[in-house]
Order: sequence, then structure tokens, then C-alpha cells
Amino acid sequence: MYLKNEKQLLHLIRYVLPLLIFLLSIIITTFLYVDTKDEFDKMRKNIEEKFISEKKQIIKEQISNLSNYIVSEQRDIVENLKKSLIERVHEAHTITTNIYNQYKDTHTKEEITLMIRTALKDIRFNNQRGYFFVYDNKAVNIIHPLIPQLEGKNLINHQDTKGVYVLRESLHLLKNNDESYQEWHWRKIKGDPREFKKIGFVKNIYELNWFLGTGEYIEDFSKDMQQKVINQIEKFRFGKNSYFIVTDQNNNYISHINKKLIGKNALEKLQDMNDVVSIKKIQNTIKKKEGFVTLDFFKPNSNEISSKIIYLKTIPKWNWIISTGFYKDDIQFVIDSQKEKLTNKYNQNIRNVLIVATIVTIILLFISFYISNIIERKFKRYKVSIQRHIKENQKQYELLAQKTKLAAMGEMLENIAHQWRQPLSVIETASSSIEMYKEMDILNDKFLDEMVGTISTSAQHLSHTIEDFRDFFKPDKQQTVFNIKDSMQKTFNLLKLQLKAKNITVVQEIKEIQIKGFERELLQVLLNIINNAKDALENVDKERYIFIEIYEENNNAVIKIKDNAGGIQKEIIERIFEPYFTTKHQSQGTGIGLYMSQEIISRHMKGVITVDNETYTYKDKEYTGACFEVYLPL
Repeated sequence: MYLKNEKQLLHLIRYVLPLLIFLLSIIITTFLYVDTKDEFDKMRKNIEEKFISEKKQIIKEQISNLSNYIVSEQRDIVENLKKSLIERVHEAHTITTNIYNQYKDTHTKEEITLMIRTALKDIRFNNQRGYFFVYDNKAVNIIHPLIPQLEGKNLINHQDTKGVYVLRESLHLLKNNDESYQEWHWRKIKGDPREFKKIGFVKNIYELNWFLGTGEYIEDFSKDMQQKVINQIEKFRFGKNSYFIVTDQNNNYISHINKKLIGKNALEKLQDMNDVVSIKKIQNTIKKKEGFVTLDFFKPNSNEISSKIIYLKTIPKWNWIISTGFYKDDIQFVIDSQKEKLTNKYNQNIRNVLIVATIVTIILLFISFYISNIIERKFKRYKVSIQRHIKENQKQYELLAQKTKLAAMGEMLENIAHQWRQPLSVIETASSSIEMYKEMDILNDKFLDEMVGTISTSAQHLSHTIEDFRDFFKPDKQQTVFNIKDSMQKTFNLLKLQLKAKNITVVQEIKEIQIKGFERELLQVLLNIINNAKDALENVDKERYIFIEIYEENNNAVIKIKDNAGGIQKEIIERIFEPYFTTKHQSQGTGIGLYMSQEIISRHMKGVITVDNETYTYKDKEYTGACFEVYLPL
């Protein structure tokens, strides 16, 4: 016989799983389609961005390589100049010594000097700027092709623009060396205040007591190197319509594929095709030393204007701006081709997804119907088994609860003994006093009434104690509304003598909070927690405290009980709510008290019980102990 809910559950098992699979298949297929469509749109969009990004990276690398080449040439200018000078001086030295060795035995020194002058004076190099000069070891000029009137004059006191005695320095350098480099500073043009650095090279001609030399202005040699670099740049090509452009600090073309533009201002040409913002953009990029700009240009050998992405970089020292770029429409064909391939691949993928989704859906529907039948049969079989297990678990729970009650009852009997000991002692003392007074024949009515009153009061106290413990063990049949503060007081009344006997101080901070539930079961939980704290405090030699707080928080009544017994070991704190787990000796505990406390709070009171170790300060002293917290819904 099936209940209405069970029939509904069987219908769910039979039909819902196939329906869910069908719906899930539709959702997944739709998701895959939409996701693929989004991915396709992104890829189509990214193709152009990707190609442009890759192309930008290529031109940036090309400019970087060219920049490295130029900087390398700049760095080697002085070395190349020195290398050129030493080669020229060595050539002239070879010519001079050959003439001397050939004619030293047949001609006079004056004749040899004339032949050497004739051989050297017309030699020019470095674009006709370079020449050779010769002096003897007294600084008398022997050969000076540019200023012949200096020949025969002693120039020992001749100074450059820095005040350096040039020939004295030459003689000093060659005193202990065959040859040496030397630096001078001269004004190139008369009346021009600018000084230019010149590097020279001098070499001894020991056979004639002369020295030979030449020199070159670094600036002039640098210009030659610049032209050499420009010639090399004009040979560089990469890709279609890709070449390098060089402009100077005034934006005039130095190098361009169109030779007609050499010497013309680049910005003036750009203003004809671009707006002011674009021109400012390229000016700002120049200030930043390097970067990308997009401008409109005439394509080579065409009257067509096309958008061009350019990367430019400033070259220090020479104040050049090198740049290159690419026209967007040159890569548009490749982009369109890739987009077409991507579209074809997308369409094929969509067809495949739909085919696979349909096949998988059909297979899953068959599987779901089969699984639904299996689940339905198993549900019917397990229904009987579950009911049997529920009955067995209920019996086990009831036995466990009864065992907990018995364990608590044993502790209560010990509490009763403590509670009765004092009244019984009073009754015994009163009766003994009456008997003694009678034997001594001094018993009077007043004393007798007083002793009888004492006996009566103690007997009533015993009766109230019986009622308190009897009320504690009455079963809770239904929930009632009660005050937690009163429940805590009842628990404390049962334990106060034992707590006092063990020198345990109870610090209470309790608010009156009413809840609905099983009060006697809550009493059992409180009694169990406080008893555990009392047992733990037996090993404490210093002050012994139990702190009890009751307050309201987040629509819950919170009961917080903690001690200063040092806390629960980390290895076992996670297990203390397990059934039959106890840290006490077998004769002292069963290990079901805290388990049943958790069961009462969670199952019967719909609350939560937790435990943790807490370190706190009380009266300027720091203590550590176990802290139990009970949360009961209001």
C-alpha cells in the first residue's frame, strides 16, 4: 500500500529523469550553440586584431633591430676613426721609409725630403679632408700640404683652442713610443667661435729624426658614418610596401623610398592628408622617444590614400627619427581569407554539434527510462528495509536514552545523599538532645517545642528535596513554555552542595528568556555539562570556576557554560559527542551523556550544541577551559 506522497515519488522516478535529461540536452545544446556562436564572433573580431598586433610587433622589432645597428655604428665611430687614421699613417710611413731606404746612399737628405714631400703632399682621403703632416724632432715643420708657408718654421709654441701646446705634446708622446694617438681642438672656420674635437695619430720616422701624422674631426667623420648608415638603410626591405624612413630633428626627410622627398619637411606633407589631432599625436610620440601612430599616406606608386600604422623611434646623438609601418589594406586580404576559413569551420562544427546532441539525447533517454525502472524497483524493495531499520534505530535510541537516564539517576542519588546529609544530621542532633535532656531531668516544654520545630523543618527540607529530584525524572510528554533562568536555577539547586564541597565557584550572568520545548530534557543537558565541568575541575589546584551565561542573539537563546580546567585535548575534542566515547574510567562514565545531550538539543529542541577551548581573562587573570554553547531557537 502506497501513500499519496509515495505515489508522487514513484511518478517522479518514472518520468522526471527522462524529462530532465531531455530538457538538459536542449539546454546544453543551446548553450553549446550560443557559446560557439559567441566564440566564433570573438574569433572573427580577434583575427583582425591579432593580425594587426602581430604586424605591429614585426615593425617594432624591425625598428628595434635598425636602432641597435645605428647605435652600434655610433658607438664605434671613434674606434673606426682611429682605425682609419692608423692605417693611413702606416701607409704614409711605409712610403716614406721606402723612399729613404732606396735613395739614402745616392741622394742627399734635402733630395730625399723633396721626394717624400712630392709623394705625400697630394695624398687625400676621407672625402678629401685628410692629409699628412711631417715635423722633425725639434718641432720644425717639414711637410704641410694645406699651409705650405709653415714649412721650415718651428712650431714648438703653437697652441690649440684649449691652450694645449700641440707639438710639445706630440714630441712627449713619441719620446718613449713609436706611435701614439693625440687629441686637438680647433675652430674650423675663421670667426666661428665653436670648437671641434679632432683625433690625430703620429708616428716616429727614426731614420730622418722626423715624425709623421694626420688627423680628422670627429664631427666630419661622424657625418661620413651617417651617410654610410643612410646608404645601408635604403637597401633594407621587408614585406610588401615596407621600408624605412629617416627624418632629422627638424622633421626633414633624410632617407625615403621616394627620393623626391629628401630634404622636405615630413609634417608639412602629412598635414595635407591628416587632421591636427593626428599631427599632434605624432609630435607627442616623438617626444616620448618611441611609439605607434596611425596616419593616412599615399601608397607607393599610387594616388590612393590608405591608413598606415607606423612605429617610430628617436635615435640619440644624431637626433634622427627612424620609422616604418604597414598599410592596413595590405593585410586585409589575408584577414578576409582567414575569416572565410573560420566561418566554414564554424558552420561545420555547428552541424556536428547538432548531430551529436541528437544522438546523445536519444541514447540518454533510453538509459534514463531503464534507470528509472531500476530505481523504482529498488525503491519498493528498500521501503520495507528502511521501515525495518527505522524501527530498530528507534529501539536503540530509546535504550540509549534510558541508559542515559539511569546514568543521570546514579549521579542524582549521590546528589540526594549530599542534600540529605545535613538535615538528617540536624534531626539526629535534635533527637539526641531531647533524650539527653530527659535523662538529666531538665527537659522543659520550650526546649521540646524548639527541637520538635527543628526536626519538622529538616523533615520538610527532605520532602522538598524528594520532590525536586522526582520532578527532574518525570518524562516530558509535550512541549511547554518555560523560563531558561528557572531551569538553570533548578539544575543549580541539585548540584550546589557538591559544587560547594569541591570548592567550585559558579559565576552567573543570566537573562530571563522564555522558550518553548521540553524543559526536563534541557535540565538533563545542563546537568550533564555542569557535571562534566565539575569532574574536570577536580584536577585543578588553583581557583575553580564555572561560568554560566544566558543571553539572546540572532533570534536564538544562547546558553554558554565554560570552566577553567585547561580545556579538552585537541586529539579528542572532535569526538566527544560520539556515542560511548569517554575520557573517564570505565567505572565513572559510559560516554553517552554528551551524545544524548547533542541528540536532545538537535532532535528534540531543534537547536545546536558546540564545544571549543577558550582562553579568557577573569579578575586580571588568564584562564583556559572548555566552552559549551547551546543555541535554541526562540
